[in-house]
Amino acid sequence: MSSTKDLVLITGATGFLAQHVVSATLAAGYRVRGTIRSPSSGRALQAKFPTDFESVVVPDVASSDLTAALKDVTYVLHTASPYTFAITNGEEELLKPAINGTLNVLRAAHKAGVKKVVITSSFAAINDASKGGPWRAYEYTEKDWNPTTYEQAAAPGAQPGMVYSASKKLAETAAWDFAKEHGLELVALNPPMIYGPALQDSATSPKALNTSAAMIYKLFSGEVTEVPEDGLPLFVDVRDVAEAHVRALHPAATGARIPLCGGAFTWLQAVEHLSRKYPALQSRLAKPSAKAKADERVQATISTRVAAEKLGMDKFIGWEQSLDDTVDSLLELEKKWAQN
Repeated sequence: MSSTKDLVLITGATGFLAQHVVSATLAAGYRVRGTIRSPSSGRALQAKFPTDFESVVVPDVASSDLTAALKDVTYVLHTASPYTFAITNGEEELLKPAINGTLNVLRAAHKAGVKKVVITSSFAAINDASKGGPWRAYEYTEKDWNPTTYEQAAAPGAQPGMVYSASKKLAETAAWDFAKEHGLELVALNPPMIYGPALQDSATSPKALNTSAAMIYKLFSGEVTEVPEDGLPLFVDVRDVAEAHVRALHPAATGARIPLCGGAFTWLQAVEHLSRKYPALQSRLAKPSAKAKADERVQATISTRVAAEKLGMDKFIGWEQSLDDTVDSLLELEKKWAQN
């Protein structure tokens, strides 16, 4: 790798979002070092990003020594955080890994003299489910915070979605506290649902898809016959989130909490759009249910004012293009699966 370009460490480099972040960071002229859990995944990434990219094995971002990973690093983009609802112990599987992972990265970055850290937080850290969440006539901004406490999220039987949301909020608040105490330059990005084409062409079956791609694939894979119930209609395209990470390295973004959003859509809207755009998929698409047709709840919005001011991002990819590009990438993957 050339040594004249600034080196950026990207955690969790094999992830859906992280691979787009790697691609965008390289395109912006940086060198990239990505953390991976095993050498085999590093070989696949190296083949995908042959120039100005290297990988480093970090078994667990929450507890591993990051000294070697941070050698000569100027910036850190911390995208790695547990994302699962299949939990038996929320405190051990989500809360602690998210908080400890973020703090381990920040402590090591501060010790290594890193110039700035950008963390991938979430709309989950902003959303207030107790007041209707995304289903209310309200504009969420960077000033809003998820009110869930550690104690509530760690309680036995806590709903997995609530525990995940709390893990993002608590990891972000821990990051801001650390940055303030130690004078570390920090930026937090808060995207809602992230959709878009997968760079993870190594997905060998539908089971290997990332969570958001699997949700889209379910609409025409035959897994469900009726349009599923809506969860979070607010979305942003993965390519916009990746671009935001790169722009967050600029001085203007320092100290900012930046919500990202490309709009909102329901699963019914998605199916109706796909039926028009992809006639060949019509027989495979989930059918609109009476419940889905009747579900016309008010949807909240997310202000992107700070993204425009701090990142210069005043336009985002719309849901139709994001959905189309996601479906196109899934159809290409289907062809590969059929050959296996």
